[in-house]
Amino acid sequence: MRELRLTLRDNETLVLIEPGLIDRFDQAISKLGTFSHACIVTDNTVAPIYMSRIQGALRRMNTQFIEHIIPAGEASKSLATAATLFEKLAQARLGRDGLILAVGGGVVSDLAGFVAASWLRGVRFIICPTTLEADVDACLGGKTAVNIPAGKNLVGAFHQPIFIGVDPHCLKTLNKRDIRAGLAESIKHGFIADSDFLDWQHAKREQIVSLDEEILAELIERNLRIKAEVVTFDALERTDLRILLNFGHTVGHGIESCCGYRLRHGECVGLGMLAAAQVGVDMGVCEKTVVERIRTSLTDFELPIQLEDPPAWSSVLERIQNDKKNRDGLTRMVLLTDVGEPVVVDDVPDGVLRRSYDKLCDG
Repeated sequence: MRELRLTLRDNETLVLIEPGLIDRFDQAISKLGTFSHACIVTDNTVAPIYMSRIQGALRRMNTQFIEHIIPAGEASKSLATAATLFEKLAQARLGRDGLILAVGGGVVSDLAGFVAASWLRGVRFIICPTTLEADVDACLGGKTAVNIPAGKNLVGAFHQPIFIGVDPHCLKTLNKRDIRAGLAESIKHGFIADSDFLDWQHAKREQIVSLDEEILAELIERNLRIKAEVVTFDALERTDLRILLNFGHTVGHGIESCCGYRLRHGECVGLGMLAAAQVGVDMGVCEKTVVERIRTSLTDFELPIQLEDPPAWSSVLERIQNDKKNRDGLTRMVLLTDVGEPVVVDDVPDGVLRRSYDKLCDG
């Protein structure tokens, strides 16, 4: 078992990484206290696989529970879905001593966390991530949100989970595309924080893709430790430190939203990292070798390096202009001066952004 403990804004989060943990979930969370009532939030892809196990864990703890199953996909991460869940919590009379338990990927944990932050001004929240993207990134940090037509994650709150239970066995139910897409956030962590971690991923790429249990556990732990080091010092994204975790997300979120979420989040982040590196070259922040290193890392895991059927630039730019990092109407981006050396640039010209986007479209 691998264990991390984080103290964020006077809240402690316990993280356990252990194969088979989902079948012993009651033993893990019983250490945190008792829960008289809970709401399980999951989607219709995950529910048939794991719902009965989570129900069994809660029954063994004598916890009464309700369930809320949403359609899988980004479309469910909406204010309308949140409102439906609020009504269900009201009908169940879930109190301040209740628990919301998210079982699924980033969409489920973002939505459930947003509801947990808002319901009665905050109730306890636990995450059982079931995708690689959630394992290495989305589960940790307390960012919760829903999407609106103007952009992704524009309505949200910071709300830390009290427990995150990562079971690498869950990844065996995923298809190869989702495994590879989840690795984009891992690649991102390497580029902003640890060149040696990038080299390790390159060396272990076959074991990672084949879901070698020990290698996966190490991959997940190394990612979460990188993110934890940042989040511990900047839990609310008040400084540029936590913003560094958004490398690749400025253009990436624009593409993801404008494509109607037909591309995976990680695929868009990978393309966004390429665009950010090209912006860095054009603005004299980094050398072309950084672009090539990103291209190689993405190619290692068969992630896209070219945008097929690209949305109109005007639509993507509109989303970029609504990005949460922006200040005073200026586009702010995380760029790299070199591998492991991120920097926030405060005024990226639209023309430079356009050229970087065109390169994604033209290959």
